[in-house]
Amino acid sequence: MMFELHRNRTGQPLGGGFLFDDIGVRFKNGGLFRRAFSLTELLVSVSVILLLASLTTAVVSGARSSHRRTATVSLLAKLDAIVAPQFVSYAGKTVATGSAEERGEALRAMAAGDLPDSWTAVAELAAKPDAELTPPQRAYKAVWESVDHKSVVMQENESAECLFMIIMQGGIADCLDCRGLKPDVGDQDGDSMPEFLDSWGSPVGFILWPSGLELPAGKGERYFSADLPFDPVMPSAEGAAGGLMRPLLVSAGPDRDYGLAADASPLPDSFGARDNITNFDEEAIR
Repeated sequence: MMFELHRNRTGQPLGGGFLFDDIGVRFKNGGLFRRAFSLTELLVSVSVILLLASLTTAVVSGARSSHRRTATVSLLAKLDAIVAPQFVSYAGKTVATGSAEERGEALRAMAAGDLPDSWTAVAELAAKPDAELTPPQRAYKAVWESVDHKSVVMQENESAECLFMIIMQGGIADCLDCRGLKPDVGDQDGDSMPEFLDSWGSPVGFILWPSGLELPAGKGERYFSADLPFDPVMPSAEGAAGGLMRPLLVSAGPDRDYGLAADASPLPDSFGARDNITNFDEEAIR
């Protein structure tokens, strides 16, 4: 096969033999034999590709995390729109008691019965005759009596399972159907008692009396007043950004660790609550 050397820019032939590091060899048929990449060039190319891949991964991961957070905030808002009005409604209910202080106690007991956050509270309701129960409480009693392995159910995710029962099986706020919430339902612990799941697959927690809540977590200041709701005299909310206590709905966030005690206070030596998402987050930053 015949070939010819490239010419340099002056039009003179390149002499001195075939230096394949610096020149190419052009065949008569017009083809071109090019030199191979050096090791340095290959390493630079690979480094650039890896850098671009890592940047793309970071962008995609950030977008996915943002989407999950937005979806979880939306779910908590839907649940709060059902639970919060029910809780507030007790302030206007009539109870047969003597003093104003006794009325406050009776209203809190009614709220605790209609909005239980543990299976222990539901079991206590189930031990009472139907005549002493409200319609939602009778529905909870029926749910509890249908459970075959009660000790298993009480091991994990109690508050999340009770939240599902309150909304989907108790009939509060006429929410016996709630089709819009069904895609967010699962059974994370496999005990046949469903929970509402956040976008990371963790059950949405529910604490009726979150007296120790801090927003943001670790701030060292309680979000709610120490005074109890439904008392006859409106307490001062000075020093408490959240005013009177209200039910807490909480997602464990990306780390799937709630990091909260039973009263919603951050657990000692735990950072699990730092990335939690609650139904009070937007309110707290206003």
